[in-house]
Amino acid sequence: MLTTLDWIVIVLYLLLTIATGLWYGGHQRDADDYFTGGGRMTSTFQNILVGLSIAATLFSGISFIAFPSIVYKNGVTVFFVLVSFIVSWFVLKYWFLPRYMKNPPREPYQVIEEHFGIQVRTLAAGMFLLLRVGWMAALIYAPTVALMGAIGLEDGWFWAIAITIGVSSTVYASLGGIRGVIATDAMQFVVIAGSLVLALIIILTKMPISWSQAAQSLADNGKLKVANFSLNPTVPFTIWAMLAGFTVANLSSYVSDQMSLQRYITCGSEKAAGRSFGINTIGVILVVVLLCLVGLGLAAWYISVPASDLPADADQVFPYFIATQLPTGVTGLVLAAILAATMSSMTSGINTLSANITLDFRARFGSPMTEKQKLRYARNTSLLIGLLATVLAGLVSYLGDIFDIAQTLLGAFLGPLLACIVCSLLRMRVQPIAMIVGMLVGSVVAWVIAFSPWQSLWVAPSAFTVSMLIVGLGSLVKPMETRATSEQSAT
Repeated sequence: MLTTLDWIVIVLYLLLTIATGLWYGGHQRDADDYFTGGGRMTSTFQNILVGLSIAATLFSGISFIAFPSIVYKNGVTVFFVLVSFIVSWFVLKYWFLPRYMKNPPREPYQVIEEHFGIQVRTLAAGMFLLLRVGWMAALIYAPTVALMGAIGLEDGWFWAIAITIGVSSTVYASLGGIRGVIATDAMQFVVIAGSLVLALIIILTKMPISWSQAAQSLADNGKLKVANFSLNPTVPFTIWAMLAGFTVANLSSYVSDQMSLQRYITCGSEKAAGRSFGINTIGVILVVVLLCLVGLGLAAWYISVPASDLPADADQVFPYFIATQLPTGVTGLVLAAILAATMSSMTSGINTLSANITLDFRARFGSPMTEKQKLRYARNTSLLIGLLATVLAGLVSYLGDIFDIAQTLLGAFLGPLLACIVCSLLRMRVQPIAMIVGMLVGSVVAWVIAFSPWQSLWVAPSAFTVSMLIVGLGSLVKPMETRATSEQSAT
């Protein structure tokens, strides 16, 4: 159970986060300032903040719970995820950013409209909207369940905790704008990394057996098996599933997710965006290693000294350890870190979805608005998005465990969106209808796989591959007017 000191730490952290977001956000002059900071976050310090913000955004409360649980269940083989971040860095550094930031866009999906037109951009924006609303609901669900397990609360407390998380995030996201979101994200990244270091130190120092005995128990239970080379897509965490799944999922998040694209735009130039992404890569690798080591430590601990009331659900093992083994105060700090991971992603999602609705839909299909009206509309939209995600949090549990939920939502929408961005930057000569069909079919295939015996890591690669294949076939078909022109030329 949490002590008074733990509650003080959690409450003070929530208040500090909201205050930081409001203070750093300052006064936004227009919607461009609200969504991208006017592209003026160009200094080295600001690039560091942006880089840490990207890292904190992508490592939400879902990751905080999911990574220790999958390592706890599957062992060191999950460390292969690190390869995907290195691949992502090379692709972003040497292929994507030079093209995307050559003439920095003012809006994330502007490059899609320039190549494919307004219909494809609208579809892309709609898919992103569905993705992030569902994803934010999962964001609230994951830490809520973790906190309930750690504190020992009954199911009736779910909505009280979910509403607290949702409302806290919504308040400073709607008022602080992107600068407030980036500042709090950076602060939360430090809290996340620091709490994981503390948790890992406590696991290692309080381990009830020697390190050599712990290593032997892990080996005896197959947790130190480096890789599974099975080609069976129903086998969990094979080397092929991890290399393909994590690489495509990471590239999708960095290349086609408006939350990432929005941050590149705030940097204002390719050089500054590249610097921020490099900082993100270092930060992400650090957090992934810490999360995986925590999961491995938990496996060694509970294999050697089983607990009679240990949760059967692997997602609950880390929260259980936090509640039963961490010292007073540290428990509150680690639970605050779970909230930090959640709120950083939640606020980013709120701000980005507000931009998505305001710029991709309202500004294009509604009546003209002044800049002040657009800013007011963006803030009101942020409030509604936060409330909607909070309400939907109660439905998330029907999608499976936390890791599968994340992989399904990201893969089903970001896989086709990655194909769309890649085709746009490659300037592929293909009719917009082929891109639309490719994205829709890719998403359908992803959902079929998500509810099949295949592992969820295959959702994103399958969606991306199917979308690209359909677009590739479409590129072989010339428009009717082109064929007609060719026939006239021949005669």
